[in-house]
Amino acid sequence: MKILIKQTIGYWQVGTVGGVMFNAKVYDEPSDYGINNGKVSKLWIDGMANYDRGWDKIPQTQKAFRRVKELVEYFDRH
Repeated sequence: MKILIKQTIGYWQVGTVGGVMFNAKVYDEPSDYGINNGKVSKLWIDGMANYDRGWDKIPQTQKAFRRVKELVEYFDRH
């Protein structure tokens, strides 16, 4: 799925994943607060998921789960 970063503001990344808006707070190093102890400590995907040092809205569909997984893997690699 295509990930497009439109703006970086400090640790925040704003963009789209598969055409859906997202905001992610991504640190340089993995953290206990990150998704799967990774670099993403906050993640919002429009209408699909919200993580703020814990799940506020868990992905409910395979599509939402794939988008979360792709973003987390992308940011943990970079």
